[in-house]
This record gives sequence, C-alpha cells and structure tokens, in this order.
Amino acid sequence: MNITNLLIHLHHTVDAFSFKQRHLDQLRAALPDTRITLASDNRDFMARLPDADAVIAWVFKAEWYADARKLKVLFTPAAGHDWVAGDPAGRVQTHYGSFHGRIMRESLLSLMLCFNRRVGKSLDDQKNRVWGRLDYSSCVALFSQQVLLVGYGSLGRSMTELLKAFGAGVTGVKRSVAGSVADPVVDRVIPFNRLEEELPHADHVVLLLPGDATTYGIFTARHFSAMKPGACLYNLGRGNCYREEDLLHALQNGPLAGAGLDVFAEEPLPPGSPLWQQPNVVITPHSSAISREYIDLSIAEMIAALREM
Repeated sequence: MNITNLLIHLHHTVDAFSFKQRHLDQLRAALPDTRITLASDNRDFMARLPDADAVIAWVFKAEWYADARKLKVLFTPAAGHDWVAGDPAGRVQTHYGSFHGRIMRESLLSLMLCFNRRVGKSLDDQKNRVWGRLDYSSCVALFSQQVLLVGYGSLGRSMTELLKAFGAGVTGVKRSVAGSVADPVVDRVIPFNRLEEELPHADHVVLLLPGDATTYGIFTARHFSAMKPGACLYNLGRGNCYREEDLLHALQNGPLAGAGLDVFAEEPLPPGSPLWQQPNVVITPHSSAISREYIDLSIAEMIAALREM
C-alpha cells in the first residue's frame, strides 16, 4: 500500500507506551517517501486527520471516520477493541496489535515461577533473616505440570511456545473449535463447554478473555469449585470474567493455592479491596504488557503489514 501522509497520535501516561524519537527514526528509515506528522494533542490530531491516509493512534472513535476522507489504514498498538473502533463503512483497514504475547508470556512465567519456587516465602525469610531451606521440598517444576489457557488465540499461542520450552503440558480453550486448523504448538484445544471437565487436571489456569458482554461472569463459582486442589489461577485478560467474591472464597477455602492477578473489575484496585491483604495473591497493576520494547514491536509489526499490503 502506498502511504503518503502518516499521522501519529501516541501520547500516553505510561512512558513505555509513548512514541519516542527512536520510533520516528525507525519509521523514516522504512518509509522514506512518506510524510510523517506527530500530533501535539487531541485538537491538533483532529485538525490534521482529514489529510492523512494512514494513522497510528491509541484512540479512534467510529464517528471520526467521516472526517477522515483520505484515510486508507489505521493502526493501533492495542490488542483489544476497547479504544479503537473499526470503520462502520468498511472502507478503512483497521489493524490491532498482535505482538503482546512476546511480553506478556514473560509476565505469566514470572508469576508461575513465583508460586512454584515459593518466591514469596523467600522474600519473607530474607526480611526476617530466616534460613528456611528445609521448607522448599514442596517446590514443583513446570515440566511436571499442566497449564490450561482459557481464551486461546494469538496471545495464548505465544505463551504456549514459552511454556512448552519449559516442558509444561498445555491445553487451550476456545469458545468453539469448529473449523479450527490443527495447531502444532499446543497439545490440544477444547471448546469452552468442556472447561469444567478439564479444570480438575490443571495445575495452572490462565484467563486471557476479552472484556465484552459475552465474557461477563463467564468463569463462575462452579468453575472455581471444579479446579484441582492446590492449583493457581492467573488473570491477564480482563477483570469482568468472574466475581471477585467467588475468587476470594476459592482462595480462602480452597481449592486455590494462589492467584496472580494483573486485571480487575475496577481499576485501579480500590484500597479497600480484600485482595490486597490476601497472602496467597500476587497483584500487578495491569502491567503484564508494559515493557521498554512495546512501541518498537508495534512499529515493526506495522511496517511488516504495510509491506504485505
């Protein structure tokens, strides 16, 4: 695709998500004949939008397409469709980021190893100057465990590549497997209606579900009850897929041994949430995809996509 006027609006409160000079240098090297403009703010972006034939942005509303008469293609680093709407008329190609797995799989691995290797206990022992070597015999290796990825797509596939390198068994769960092509990376893929029968066999259950009406409360108290005693749960998708009361009950009364939580129904997580005080929970502030390489990966993906158009 021939792009002549690229408009960029990637300001963000998270520094790793903000456009920098090195990213501009990468684009100029890859698109030497393209005019590249950086919008200074929202007003400047809207003023320049009618002349742009390509846009990179964090936010783009459906009604803005009417003013973007020359627009051919829209890119966003975000994986979800929460902030960037597709063109209602279908005229403009919309591309969402699919690189996040390379970052998020390391976040997932760190949480899994935190529980498997008793890192929380190590930190407590260090703080209290305790040499608790005899308490580590219950540590378990990933190569002897089963992982269940609920919401298996490109993100889950990337995570599976890393988990399989550690020797873990991995099962993916999709809403439907009808018409799916066999995936050589994962051991097997099952439909969501078989989730309950699979939960008793999983040592680690990873939720990677999108945040829309179809996933609201989809992981129920019944699912928590079906989990293997001593299993750990991780949520790196969206926080609406279960009731936090059900999660707390499973953590306090079994079967869960722990939970690594990156997303929540309300963010920031309120100071009064009992999850803060739960000893078998590791909380990260919706940061599983935050990394210095984030925008670099997004730019590389965009350049590759343009070359294939």
